[in-house]
Amino acid sequence: MRQRLIMFIAAIAALAGVVPGQESSAHIVPVDFGSFDGSVGATNNGTGTGVNAGTSGNYGWIDGADGDWADSHKVGYYTFSLTGQAADVTLSFRGKNNAFGGTGLTPGFTLYSAEAEYAGDHDFSVGSVLLRTADCAATPGCTTTEGSFQSLATFRITNDADPTGTSPSVFTYVGHAYDGNNVTLPGANSPLYDNNPYLVSGADGVADGVASRTFQNLAPGEYIAFVGGVNYNSQAIQAARGIGGTLTITPVPVPAAVWLFGSGLAGLVGVMRRRQSAV
Repeated sequence: MRQRLIMFIAAIAALAGVVPGQESSAHIVPVDFGSFDGSVGATNNGTGTGVNAGTSGNYGWIDGADGDWADSHKVGYYTFSLTGQAADVTLSFRGKNNAFGGTGLTPGFTLYSAEAEYAGDHDFSVGSVLLRTADCAATPGCTTTEGSFQSLATFRITNDADPTGTSPSVFTYVGHAYDGNNVTLPGANSPLYDNNPYLVSGADGVADGVASRTFQNLAPGEYIAFVGGVNYNSQAIQAARGIGGTLTITPVPVPAAVWLFGSGLAGLVGVMRRRQSAV
């Protein structure tokens, strides 16, 4: 039901010309890769160049790595469900020209697990402001925030119907990756609040416009990826950027020792049954 509601909202947004990740949407409206059984290999890359989404500017993801966090309207979103058993899940995102925006995105992304309803959540609801004010106050050195989005950590956010912030969505950090060389944030914006330059880990070292990572043995559950740009110094430019996303499911092989134990146990059961039949 949740996935159908999200896809309905996304369809309406697309028809209205709204780009997910822009301020005009005011909500987290993800594109859904789909639901996958972890025991079955599968790939979803749209028509071959990635499932389409978009974002605003070329800095939204890296901005979430600094000390005052970031506005989640500056990233795009992709969801998927994994059922059955754990699997290796590879996510890959690239900039592309599509209906949501033009080329030029240098991508970075973070994968979170998130079980709650979040289709109406946004950074500037009364509840979200209360939540991040409290979270900032609980973080030594934090004094101000630009939004709720944290690309290197777990964060909370909620919607207009939750002004007290008592029923937030919690995005639990799983991992991240980004394109190109390592970015060093200025000391004044360090997430450590120590006034020293901060090197953001996770760059792939190849500036080819693609960010990719395999999450090994990912447990069944609901997941969402936040995808945005990594050019920290381009925050004055808000041009819409297109995104192409690809998801690949690779089943995790059953360990040989488990297989041998299982086959040996089956053989033992067969022998015992034959002996009982002979009595």
